[in-house]
Formats: sequence, C-alpha cells, structure tokens
Amino acid sequence: MQLSKLENQVYEELRKNNLLIFKIKDLCLLLNFSRIKVYNIIKSMKKKKIIKKAGKNFFAFNDVNDFVIAQRLSYPSYISFWSALNYYGFSDQTPRKIFIATAKYTKEMNNFKYVFLSRNKFFGYKQIGEIVIAEKEKALIDSLLFPKYSGGIKEIIKSVLAALNELDIKKLLNYGLKINNKAVLRRMGFILENAGINKNILNKIKLHIGKGYELLDPSLKREGYINKKWMLYINC
Repeated sequence: MQLSKLENQVYEELRKNNLLIFKIKDLCLLLNFSRIKVYNIIKSMKKKKIIKKAGKNFFAFNDVNDFVIAQRLSYPSYISFWSALNYYGFSDQTPRKIFIATAKYTKEMNNFKYVFLSRNKFFGYKQIGEIVIAEKEKALIDSLLFPKYSGGIKEIIKSVLAALNELDIKKLLNYGLKINNKAVLRRMGFILENAGINKNILNKIKLHIGKGYELLDPSLKREGYINKKWMLYINC
C-alpha cells in the first residue's frame, strides 16, 4: 500500500535509526513533530499494516519478529521455557504465549509472559540473529525450574527425549548445579534416569538433591507414588 509523503518520512527515519520498536515520544523527538501529528501518522500506518501495536505505549514494524519485540520490552531478557523448546524443535506444541526469562520484574502484556529470574539464575543464553534465546540446555533447566511455563512436566519429558542427541549432558549438569535448586536437580535426575543416561552423571546429580520431598509437577496435587531415589512425588 502506498505511503504518503509524511508516512514515508517516518518510515525512513525509523529504519535509518534502527528504531524497530518505538514510542510516540521517540518520533516526536526524532522528527520534531507534535504528539498529535505523530499519533495521526501512526494511526494511518497501522491501518495500512506497516506498523503494529507492541505492548503498552509501544509500536513496531509489522515485519518485526515477536521474539524480538518481547525481549526489547524488558531488558535484560531472553526467550526461554516453552517458546525456546518449540524454537529448537524439542516440543511440537506451539504455545499461545511467548515466554521470556527476565532479570527485571515485568508485567504480562499482549501475548508476552515474563518470568522473573534472580541474577544468579540469569545465564545460559545466546544471540541468534536479532533474537536472544536460551541455550538448549538452559531452556530445559529453566523449564524444570518452572514447569508450568513449559506446558507441564509431561511436555518437558517429551522435550528432553526429543533433545537427547543434541544436548551437551555435561553442560546440562553444570547448569543444573549452577542454578542451585534441589527440585530442578531431582526432576532432572528422574527424567534422565528414565531416558537411560550414564549412571556417572546420575550419581553426580544425586549428591546434590538434599533432603525432603518435592513434586515432580508443582502445578498438580500431591498425589501419586513416591520415588525415594529422587525424593519426588510422581504426581503425573
């Protein structure tokens, strides 16, 4: 669809300044336009599907990947949990929301679900193009920490089995130890044992699982049977 002279000016300035995600005030400062003038231009460009709403007070070009938008709205952050499992092909289920790990408390907006991680748990990510995403091993560790953001433990088990040939098991173990959460280690040990992983790895995990019992899936009731080796209620 053809752009007006003003719309084309806005388009060119945004692209030139790499403002793929922006606020109305950004354009006011960039072009020295009034707020009303910018608002009307944006409204017209939205109708022409050049620009889209991207969270409260934010806009983005229509062709900007939602993963990029999600992480730009909360810094620092990276794509993880179910979204990362699906991205890597470990889960064949496409979640309706995009799940993002963030070191900054951020409210859910649009279809973006932000999950706060403390600084000591905020690691294990990389950049692929414009997207910052969890490494394969960290996506699984994050999922074991908060199973409800990855479709539940059954979906995580399916993902681990699908990922086995692509995982660096030593890195998975190191990330599990680094995150310093007994429930994560227990869930990881239980799943890896059932996947037939080397006993030496399982024994290393076993040394760090502590005392007391945890739920295999914390989103479900405390029922089912007890696995004494991994100190888990197998409730799914």
